[in-house]
Amino acid sequence: MRKTLQCILLAIATILSFSQCDDNTESIGGSIVPDRDIIIAETKYFETTSNTIIANDSILASVGDVYLGQYTDSESDTKFTSSFITQFACGSDFEFPEEGVIGNTSTSTTLRLYFNDYYGDSLNTMRCEVYELDNTLEEGIPYYTNLDPAEFCAPDKAPLTAKTFSVIDFQLPDSILEGDYAKHVEIPLPNSIGDRFIKKYYESDAEGNQTGKQYFENSEAFINNVFKGIYVKCTHGDGTVIKIFRSRLDIGFERYIESSSGLKDSIQPLIAPFYSSKEVLQANKFNNNDLKPLLDEKEYTYIKTPAGLFTEVELPIIDIIDNCDTINSATITFTRYNETAGFGKKAHDKLLMIRKSEMYKFFLKNKLQDDETSYLAYYDSSTNEYTFSNIANLIRYCYNEYNEKGSNPNWLAKNKDWNKIVLIPVETTEDSNGSVVKIIHDTSIKSMRLRGGTEYKVPIIIVTSKYKE
Repeated sequence: MRKTLQCILLAIATILSFSQCDDNTESIGGSIVPDRDIIIAETKYFETTSNTIIANDSILASVGDVYLGQYTDSESDTKFTSSFITQFACGSDFEFPEEGVIGNTSTSTTLRLYFNDYYGDSLNTMRCEVYELDNTLEEGIPYYTNLDPAEFCAPDKAPLTAKTFSVIDFQLPDSILEGDYAKHVEIPLPNSIGDRFIKKYYESDAEGNQTGKQYFENSEAFINNVFKGIYVKCTHGDGTVIKIFRSRLDIGFERYIESSSGLKDSIQPLIAPFYSSKEVLQANKFNNNDLKPLLDEKEYTYIKTPAGLFTEVELPIIDIIDNCDTINSATITFTRYNETAGFGKKAHDKLLMIRKSEMYKFFLKNKLQDDETSYLAYYDSSTNEYTFSNIANLIRYCYNEYNEKGSNPNWLAKNKDWNKIVLIPVETTEDSNGSVVKIIHDTSIKSMRLRGGTEYKVPIIIVTSKYKE
């Protein structure tokens, strides 16, 4: 009986306790967190200026494909020309026939320039000249697109040959052009070059031991002792540029082979190919007469490749830090002007945002974006924009550096660009997971204008937070 009474009293107490509560839970949060600890977020807007800079001396010349041709830039009325230097590889398994070559001479020497893309007029008549190098490109030395060809072959040196051509080879039938034909420019070279290769290979010492074969054991020995490479430049044909993905030097020769009679009395023609490849060096040479008139635009900035115009932006670092308690995110967007049709007026697929002080060593050291001093943005064709969605780390990084060293006049004098970034067009290589594993300069022929300059302010959107007062 007592136990039953205890249960009844417990039930009554429970009911009474619930009757003293209601469904209003507004005070719960306040009862747990004091008013002074409530965090509020707000969006703040800042503005920055931008300008165009010339960057020929910062574009690495060795980036993969090379270009040949010239065109007149409609926006600056300046002529852009592209030439290139390339070496040729010799594999460790290379060999001429053991029994020798007929006449110990070549039957032909041919340079082939294979291209997979072009810009401009496919019917335009072009002319190029080919020079043999006197000096080699050296491993470990960074070459830039403003390199001087006179460092590699004498300016007064006569060309090996000249070739007039167009993108469409009218000497070939349509049946070949419409098939799997690999588009290329075929340039006959003096046979003395092929003769040199063959004679060098079969060279012997006083005792009759073949010593020349050692010069064909690898590319380094071949380049230093047999053939240093070529320089190819365009001399005529304004309006067309071809993008060359491979150069090949073919040495034609003949040898005797056994015929049906059992005698070595049949002649077999053969070709020994030497390729440009990743194993050897090649470099672009770009030249512009004068792009300075484009640097003073007031409402926009330029990005031009491979001409070498980049956009520079000065970030209001101190203003942002002084007016924001905690930066949660920072977004900056660059809008591209819609362009009318014109030579190369296309958007770049990707832009690298990099601190100006880091732009040289970034490419030299084959770095990747770290989302602190460098960022990638992809072109959004639906909005015509490049958006760097969160550069908060960059703002903090720059400010911390300035806060630590900016009081030193010597440091400040040497680091006037501490708060500047540069937008550089790039190409990326991704792995199977889609992660970027390589970043190089985009040297394709493209030109675009971004809203900016001194008259148009580029907005920066900052999401900041602070404790409620």
